[in-house]
Amino acid sequence: MKYLKLLVVPLVLFFVGYVSGPIVGSILVSEAEKETTLVRDVKVRDMVFRVNLAEMRDSELPKEVKTDGQVKLPAVGGGDATSVLASGRTVKLLNRNGKKLFIETKDGLSKGEVDIDQTNIFDVIGRAMMEDLKASLIKNARNSAPQPAPVRPAAPPAVATNNPSMPAVVPVKPVVVDVVDDVPKPAIPEPTPEPVGGGLLTPEQIIEVMKASIKAGAVKEFKLEQVEAWKAGEEEDFGGEDFQTGLAAYKAETIFGVKTVQAKALIKGGKVTKWVYAKTGMEIR
Repeated sequence: MKYLKLLVVPLVLFFVGYVSGPIVGSILVSEAEKETTLVRDVKVRDMVFRVNLAEMRDSELPKEVKTDGQVKLPAVGGGDATSVLASGRTVKLLNRNGKKLFIETKDGLSKGEVDIDQTNIFDVIGRAMMEDLKASLIKNARNSAPQPAPVRPAAPPAVATNNPSMPAVVPVKPVVVDVVDDVPKPAIPEPTPEPVGGGLLTPEQIIEVMKASIKAGAVKEFKLEQVEAWKAGEEEDFGGEDFQTGLAAYKAETIFGVKTVQAKALIKGGKVTKWVYAKTGMEIR
């Protein structure tokens, strides 16, 4: 009987493992595939945004992310030394390689590749998309606000008199007489006309300002000869300030081939103060 028990127990364990193994394995595989996908639905407050890392260029990715869980990175100096980063540590995002992110500590002492699930990159991009949506809603609300009707000046009141026999006093406009002076006066130069709209640039001036900014090397992402189309945009609120805007469409090499990218110029005081991506609002270096 003792030997019979020893024979039955392994058979029962083998049967349980044979039946449950494929089920558990399929669950683990599906969970792993789900966690490493490049497309996620990110919830920000009451909104849900679809973030697709596969369609984003490296230049469109955030500059910084935070670690999710402990992360080990090799030291820059070489050797077998490694750094263990705590969860929530802010690191610089250098680029992406498939489902891996190449990150570096802010002090520059450690860098290396980690899985996308070891960072909060999807949350960072989701919050940036939320900010873009808020800016767009504010702009549309301002453009659709009704303009106040012009106020007409009131007519001057009639002058009353206490004596009925006397007619009402009617105000008389003063007569201006030109006095001719025999002494010649020096000519006064005409003032320089201001730009159209009280300091705002015309569409043609916006395009010229954008070209001058690119020629001066304000951006290194693209050159003047790459631009295929120019367009003067509308006034926008960006970071709590009002800017005139312009768009420049240029061709760029990406990991998915040659694509057309829209760059937006933020213009203030007659010059470009910043270049951003029109799609994400992130700064172009």
